[in-house]
Amino acid sequence: MANLQPIPTSRFYVEFDGITEKMIKSVTEVNFTGKLAGHDKPVSSTKGGKTLWQTTSSGFEENPNFTVEVFLREGDMQMYNWFKAVMPKSEGGDGNWAGSRKAGAIVGYNSADEEVLRWSITNAWPKSYKVSDFGADKSDLCVETYEIVCEQINRTK
Repeated sequence: MANLQPIPTSRFYVEFDGITEKMIKSVTEVNFTGKLAGHDKPVSSTKGGKTLWQTTSSGFEENPNFTVEVFLREGDMQMYNWFKAVMPKSEGGDGNWAGSRKAGAIVGYNSADEEVLRWSITNAWPKSYKVSDFGADKSDLCVETYEIVCEQINRTK
């Protein structure tokens, strides 16, 4: 009989080529939706009056994406510099989208610190950037939020 051990959602990490050792607050909304073709009308009718339909996958509705929240640390500009690298020069970025895409992974761990889940990420880039609100009455830690888009996410473990 299989040993059923739930996997805690609080034990995880996300990294990208050359961007490691971050204090990750959360990874949310990992999603991708398949696009369908041929499902809107019947293909044929067979003996006995059975109607045949065909549905075919034709890629994704949009590129896979997810959100990463990273605790901001003094002097750490790696994630922001990556965001700036992919932005067009006309928007104040470096204009190097094609050369700045990165491979990465989202990893989940069990309570014994063993890797039990892995999603491999192909050709990722940050699409949007947001930083925490500041206020004299706030007591939260500062967080940068990045929406990450990629060409592919595969669960490999």
